[in-house]
Amino acid sequence: MSGLLIRPRIRPRVAVVLVYTAAMCMNGLDSTIVNPALYTIAGDFGRPLSAANTVETAFLVALAVGLPVAGWLGDRFGTKRVFLGALTAFTIASAVCGLAPDLNTLVVARAVQGLAGGLLTPVGMTLLFRAFPPHERMKLAKVLIVPTALMPALGPPLGGLLTEHLSWHWLFFVNVPIGTAAVLLGVFG
Repeated sequence: MSGLLIRPRIRPRVAVVLVYTAAMCMNGLDSTIVNPALYTIAGDFGRPLSAANTVETAFLVALAVGLPVAGWLGDRFGTKRVFLGALTAFTIASAVCGLAPDLNTLVVARAVQGLAGGLLTPVGMTLLFRAFPPHERMKLAKVLIVPTALMPALGPPLGGLLTEHLSWHWLFFVNVPIGTAAVLLGVFG
C-alpha cells in the first residue's frame, strides 16, 4: 500500500474550463500588460520608444494572423492537440520574452506569443462547446466572459506595478507557472 500513489482526478469538463480560463486570462492580460513598460524596455535596450512599440505591434499582428487559421488547424490536427500546442508555445514564448537579451529577440518571441494566442480563443471555444451540451453553454459563456473582458483592463495597472517593483521581465515570467500548470492539467487532467 505504501508504494501506491493516489491521484485525485478532476472531472474532464472542469479541467477544460480551468485550462481555457487560464489561457484566456494570460492572453487577455498580455494584450495590454506591456504598454506601461515600453519606455523602460526601450531604455534597457538602448533603443528609441518607436522601436520598442514593435513589441506590442508584433503581438497584435500575429494574434490577428492566428485567428483565421485556428479552425482549419483544429480540424486538421485535433482541437485538443492544437490548443495544448498553442498554450505550450505561448508559455515558452513568455519565458523567452522574459529572458530576451535584445529587442529583436523580444519582438520575435512576442510574435510567437501572439500567433499562439490567436489560436487559443477559437480552438478553446470549440473544446468548450464539445464538452458542454447546448443548454449549458449560455450559462458557461456568461461566466467565462468575465475573465476574458477583465484581463485586458487589468493589464496596464499590473504591468506598471510589475515594472516598477520588479522589472519588465516579470510581465512575461508571470505567465510561465500559470501556463505550465494549465498545460499539465490539460494533458493529465
